[in-house]
Amino acid sequence: MSRRTCTSALALLVFLPVLTAKASPGASVILHIDASTVAALEALRKEPKFLNLPGAPAVEERRRLEPLINSLIDRLVAGIQANPSDTWVFGQMTPTVEAFYLEDTEAREPCVDYLARIFKILGIKSDRGAFSRFMISI
Repeated sequence: MSRRTCTSALALLVFLPVLTAKASPGASVILHIDASTVAALEALRKEPKFLNLPGAPAVEERRRLEPLINSLIDRLVAGIQANPSDTWVFGQMTPTVEAFYLEDTEAREPCVDYLARIFKILGIKSDRGAFSRFMISI
């Protein structure tokens, strides 16, 4: 075995755990959470939601979906500082996604938009496939 091959093999053994830990869908990404992050979530919580839903059932959909998103935000505000990881956030979002993923497109897309806004507030870049079983990607 040549010296170059040995060096390459050693480098692979040293760096492989680091590379796979970052790429692993199960590895948590630690989030930077401060008072402004929580304040941004609270501001989103106070906003009226689903105001632009089209059609006659819009009032009923809003009455049903707004508490769903607000409940998610409440859970995040209550626990994000103690659990500042993306996998914890995905776990909090899963019941919400389960509740809306079978909605029609006009209702489902704004729900996904609210999740994307939450991702932006929290600094989460991707759902890393957490919601792929619902055919949703954020």
